[in-house]
Amino acid sequence: MSVLENANGECCMELGKIETILAQHPDVREVAVIFREEACFERLVAYIVSELIPERLPYHRTCLVELEQNTMTLYTEDISYNGFCLMDVPSSFKKGKSVRLRLLLPSESEERWLKGTIVWCQEQKAGILLSLTPFEQLLVHRSVDYILETQGFLKVLQRIITGSLRKYLKLHLPDEPIPNTFVILQSLPLTPDGQVNRQALPTPETNSWIG
Repeated sequence: MSVLENANGECCMELGKIETILAQHPDVREVAVIFREEACFERLVAYIVSELIPERLPYHRTCLVELEQNTMTLYTEDISYNGFCLMDVPSSFKKGKSVRLRLLLPSESEERWLKGTIVWCQEQKAGILLSLTPFEQLLVHRSVDYILETQGFLKVLQRIITGSLRKYLKLHLPDEPIPNTFVILQSLPLTPDGQVNRQALPTPETNSWIG
């Protein structure tokens, strides 16, 4: 069990205790807490995968769509790890039909074809559930992560959730240290056996320090 020690090397508390309390917060999906010793300072850091990370992200892009030997140009409205929402779809779009989409993924430099199935249609919009190879799944995941990073979603969420988590910990652990820094991640890095890889947790930005 990871522990936090004071200047005399005495155990102050188990870090797992902080993790257990944070995991009970309704906005927290996963959490890892570590004590980082860095060049200029030491700090207690909580890494959070939040329930508030949106499942679908805005992504407006022209795409070529093949449906029953017909090809048309449509527009995506958003993207998720599993698919897209298309706008202004024709009446030929029906739930259960197979489609192919050719489009440029956010993190890619070339367009590619992706296969999918129409899973819902409503008000000239359609939800496409992608049928992906492992490599294509990696590309789509990387694209969603790219939007989260470059559009500032995670930084905004970090500012929103940090105050709530600090108050929550002070309420439930009034006599224990509170993390100096909260870092929002899309997912926690894992070891091959599925455990949290604490060595792979990123170093927080200096300006993410919260005293």
